[in-house]
Amino acid sequence: MIVKNIKLKNFRNFKELDVKLDDVLNIFIGDNGQGKTNLLESIYLCSIGKTFRINSENDLIKFNEKNLEVEILLEKSNLSITKRINFSYTRNQKKIIKVNGVKLEKNSELIGILNNVIFTPDDLKIIKGSPNERRKFVNIDISQIKPKYKYLLKNYNKVIIQRNRILKSGNKVDNNILSIWNDYMVEMGTEIIIYRREYIKNLKVYASNIYGNISERKENLDLLYKCDIGSVKDLNKKEIKSKFREKLEKISENEKIRKITLCGPQKDDIMFKINNKDFKYFGSQGQQRSAILALKLAEIEIIKNEIGEYPVLLLDDVLSELDNKRKNYLIRYIKNIQTFITSTDDNDLKRIIKNNKKKIFNINEGIIGNIIN
Repeated sequence: MIVKNIKLKNFRNFKELDVKLDDVLNIFIGDNGQGKTNLLESIYLCSIGKTFRINSENDLIKFNEKNLEVEILLEKSNLSITKRINFSYTRNQKKIIKVNGVKLEKNSELIGILNNVIFTPDDLKIIKGSPNERRKFVNIDISQIKPKYKYLLKNYNKVIIQRNRILKSGNKVDNNILSIWNDYMVEMGTEIIIYRREYIKNLKVYASNIYGNISERKENLDLLYKCDIGSVKDLNKKEIKSKFREKLEKISENEKIRKITLCGPQKDDIMFKINNKDFKYFGSQGQQRSAILALKLAEIEIIKNEIGEYPVLLLDDVLSELDNKRKNYLIRYIKNIQTFITSTDDNDLKRIIKNNKKKIFNINEGIIGNIIN
């Protein structure tokens, strides 16, 4: 999967941009606040349909402008297919996404066309942050390779909202109506649990092996799926449904008292362990960075195995967070993957990528200057 070209109009601090990209390595050099991350954000936007930085599209529009446009020319290398993705947005209106000129009815239809893996300094939150950070990480990953999952998740969340409305009615809770929503919840929730269980199982295999390579087999990384309804490791679909219903029955009265849904996949978590100890509390900063690096590279391998080609890799100012050993490992690993790197330090980058095919772009105040091949 190759991004061949990016066009921007009134996007962030870019007035207009039209840039042809290298098929392997693209490096954006510049001081902080010049627009490096904005370029990565435009790619992510045309992959997921929303940004990884803010919640409002209004903030994406250049100051004093009314609308923005992003165009990505994408080549599916394993199929020799070219796709043109257009994202446009006018202030306070709905965003419009088109693929090869055809408007998408739902923004979620975009996911899976331009597969990407993004690595930013904030990704340490996956280990150190709340369970919501880990669920978000898994949800985006699975959605890129399993189209059904994103619809399941969306509909499941609607069920939870509706179920909470019923529970908020207090003493007037209609058990017959609640039972109907319980059926929906169990049916969809079980599917989500199975998707997550299988994905985390695969992620564990790749990530633990990569982490072992980085640590020279001195440390072991483990991932555990902490399913909210209890362990589902060896259960089939029917058994998971039964366990889900038992949990709902057990907490039924408490839910009515508290007037909110108290169990389900919306409360799932992942535990990371280093040498059998909880990574969140016992892992050093360096170990945690190694674990995140292993997770991101594992994502790449899972997507490659699922769709038959590598995703695009976005590295936003992460090399400065890694020591030389981890930097060199990463650069060796991505030699066959189209990668976009942002950095403020071109000397360090030139040293570790001196033999790589690449394009280096200098960015200053939203303008791409001289290009060094």
